[in-house]
Amino acid sequence: MILIIPTIEIRGGKCTCVIQSLPEIPKIYPDDPIEVAKIWRKENAKALYLIDADGKIVGKPRNFDILRKIANAVDIPVIASGGFRNYESVKRAIKDGILRIALDTVVYKDFELLRKLIVEFMPERIALRIEATDENIINENETAFEVIQKVKEAGIERIIYSDILEDGRINFRALENLAKKAKIKITVEGELNGYPDLKKLLEFEKYGVDSVIINKALYHNKFPCQHLWRMSEAELNL
Repeated sequence: MILIIPTIEIRGGKCTCVIQSLPEIPKIYPDDPIEVAKIWRKENAKALYLIDADGKIVGKPRNFDILRKIANAVDIPVIASGGFRNYESVKRAIKDGILRIALDTVVYKDFELLRKLIVEFMPERIALRIEATDENIINENETAFEVIQKVKEAGIERIIYSDILEDGRINFRALENLAKKAKIKITVEGELNGYPDLKKLLEFEKYGVDSVIINKALYHNKFPCQHLWRMSEAELNL
C-alpha cells in the first residue's frame, strides 16, 4: 500500500495551487492553507506535506505561524519542508507540532548537524529531501545514490526523493534504478497522471517506496475517486 500525501505549498501566506471544482458542480475553494488542510483531512488524507515556498527560496522557513496552525488544525501527521537547514528551525517546527522535517538537499554535507538532529529527535522525525535530475544531484557531480550512502552513515533512514520529467511527473526509470540499490525508505515527490501511474508506483513498494507526495494532480482532480469527494463537498460548508 502506497500512502498518498497531499501537498500544501505556501507562498506569502496563501496556497500556490487552488483546488479546482468539478465543471458540473461549480464551487469556490479557499486559498487559505489552514482551510485547505481541513479539506484534505475531510477527504481522508492520512498525512500532509507542507512546503514553505518562501523559505525554500531564502534558505530558512518564513511561514512558521501557518505551519503551526495547520499542525494544530488536523489530527494527522504533518511533514514540512522549505528552508530547513539548521538546528534551530528544525527544533522550532517540531515543538510547534510538525511530525517530520524534510531537510533541504544542501544539508547532506553537514554530517555534524545530521547526527545531532537524529540523536535528539530520532530518525523517524528527520528526512533528507534529495532533488535530482535523472539520479544526479542538481549542480553537483554526486549521484543521489552516493549521497544516500553518505547520509545513511549519519543515521538518516528516509529520503524524500524528487526526480521529475519535464511535465512534473515522476521519473519512474530513475526511481527504479535508485530504489533497487539504495536500501532506504523512500517518499517520492512528483505528479501522478491518475490511477495508472499510482498502480505503476506500487511495483516499487518492495524496494522501500512507501509513500508519494502529490501536488497539482490532486488539485486538478486527476483521480476517479475525487469526483465523489467533490460531489460530497458540494453539500459541506467548508
